[in-house]
Amino acid sequence: MESHENKGNFGGLTVVSFESRMATPMEKLIERYGGRPIVAPSMREVPLESNEKSVALFEDLKNGHVDLLILLTGIATRTFIATLEKQFPKEEILEVLRRTKICVRGPKPTAVCRQHLIPIAVTAPEPNTWREIITILTEEQMLSGKNVAVLEYGISNRPFLDELSSLGAKVNAVAVYQWALPEDLRPLNGALDVLIRGEADLALFTTSIQVDHLLKIAAERGDEGKLRRAFYRMGLCSIGPVTSERLRDFQLFPDLEAKPNKIDALVNQAALHAAKIVKKKKGRFEKWCDVRVSTPTPTLPPQGGGRIEDGPFLRACRLQKNKTIPVWFMRQAGRYMAEYQMVRNKASFLDLCKNSDLATEVTVTAVERLGLDAAIIFSDILLPVEAMGLPLEYREGTGPLIASPVRDLAAIGALRKVDVQESLPFVFEAICKTRKALHPRVPLIGFSGAPFTVASYMIEGKGSRNYIPTKNLMHAEPAGWKLLMEKLTRVLTDHLNAQIDAGCQVVQIFDSWVGCLSPEDYRKNVLPWSRKLIRGIKKGTPVIHFGTFSEPLLQLVCEAGGNVISVDWRFDLKRASKTIGSKRGLQGNLDPAILFSKPKVIFEEAARILKTVGSRPGFIFNLGHGILPETPVDHVMALVDFAHGWKLN
Repeated sequence: MESHENKGNFGGLTVVSFESRMATPMEKLIERYGGRPIVAPSMREVPLESNEKSVALFEDLKNGHVDLLILLTGIATRTFIATLEKQFPKEEILEVLRRTKICVRGPKPTAVCRQHLIPIAVTAPEPNTWREIITILTEEQMLSGKNVAVLEYGISNRPFLDELSSLGAKVNAVAVYQWALPEDLRPLNGALDVLIRGEADLALFTTSIQVDHLLKIAAERGDEGKLRRAFYRMGLCSIGPVTSERLRDFQLFPDLEAKPNKIDALVNQAALHAAKIVKKKKGRFEKWCDVRVSTPTPTLPPQGGGRIEDGPFLRACRLQKNKTIPVWFMRQAGRYMAEYQMVRNKASFLDLCKNSDLATEVTVTAVERLGLDAAIIFSDILLPVEAMGLPLEYREGTGPLIASPVRDLAAIGALRKVDVQESLPFVFEAICKTRKALHPRVPLIGFSGAPFTVASYMIEGKGSRNYIPTKNLMHAEPAGWKLLMEKLTRVLTDHLNAQIDAGCQVVQIFDSWVGCLSPEDYRKNVLPWSRKLIRGIKKGTPVIHFGTFSEPLLQLVCEAGGNVISVDWRFDLKRASKTIGSKRGLQGNLDPAILFSKPKVIFEEAARILKTVGSRPGFIFNLGHGILPETPVDHVMALVDFAHGWKLN
């Protein structure tokens, strides 16, 4: 182990490591630098029992069919030799390797080669990643047109192999062992418990496999969301760029990357910067602007008794005073989250909506990771449209498309009568499963589109700026408009009530496109149907009425109904609160684009909203619309903590 003049000191902080073979040295290092170590092995090497590829590679080496052999790890090199010894004399194996041109990555395969007197043609420079191998082999002109064999470790490095191929090499990748979880998982589960309880200050990662295995175990326990929130509040330290990249793949961002990429350097540098890292991470939800906030607990939800009705979200829906501000977000389960992206790799958007297990997974993960006060079922407002007989598809970058829009009385009359239980069973299955998977005190929100917005999609066939076909049908063919709204209102009412029966405690109605209308058009052609829909919802179920609309429409939207009125970011909340009155709740209304700003700016804007509403009963903090793609997840979590920590009078 190297010594470092500028030594750090953990100062008694708890440091978790996931080392396996180096568990004892790692524990001693952490102690030497003043830390309290928790070392939980997270992986073990398992040689492949039957490895015909290794034997085939050896035959190619022996016959001179390989121009270059790349050795990535010491374990793989030793295992390769040991595997071949079952069929060939060791001296023959070593003789073949000695006359092969070899490239090594890092000191460990180098040590194995030196032990067996195997010459090394090329050594990848620090920090010994596959990128350095590519660079040096390109400089030495050792790839184009060459037969290159790669002795892999654990898992295949696809980017490395693809890059070799793109540079003209004929690549033969051979794995000689695989990574597996430890046989005894008790230490790893114990470390997970420590992390989730918030008792650890820093976590040290020395391979990308540790990241994969830790998240795998957490997911199997149903604790991935809790683990991610724990990581959000503690320091994450990586041994090098490959491990850092894997952390970032999971939207876990390392606070420190060791240079050089060695274990002793990692521990020393982590100790050196520990105090600063921990202060930064644990203080995220505290004072980042000139506002006094209390410290919320990381449990879910942060306030409330033992019953679901006692939580801050449902209390706000009933206009009761709260100890904390309830928080949830539209599109809180979306593509800005790595967990959602991983699920989306398994299914298209429409398939995800129709797969109750996957819909449950993304719904629950969002609540657990972000620490929210309510979940909203993962679904889509246009699913009833498909049930009514219109072909529906979703295209990346375009959104929903309806190939055969309805634009006359005949097409509207041909729409199918819908039994929502028969046509949309996957929605209600997802609600039942989600309700069982959620924390007992976290309410579940069901939703539908409002009659006007769903009708507009059916008429336009896709998103629109001017809504000319919609307005034309409304004005030029009033009988067709009335029939369409009657049919839709009936289906949407049944859909919402079936969601309530399946396990939703609240419903939200999305009138996302109604802002294109004048007050007179809304009063005459929309208000009666929105009112009918809301009045048809099962009594006692709170209804949130959301729309993106101009201020002149607000009074009319209130007349249409809803226990809580949700307004977008273009509203002045003080005037909106006055218009809505004291008999309804208010939800909103941070501009979603603000979440791309620095946390200080986010907090200042959130504070402005919270100061405006003051101690008004019935306020629910939300965005003025859904979370945008590419929004930094850390910023969303910081906002949740800030709002939860806001002191109410």
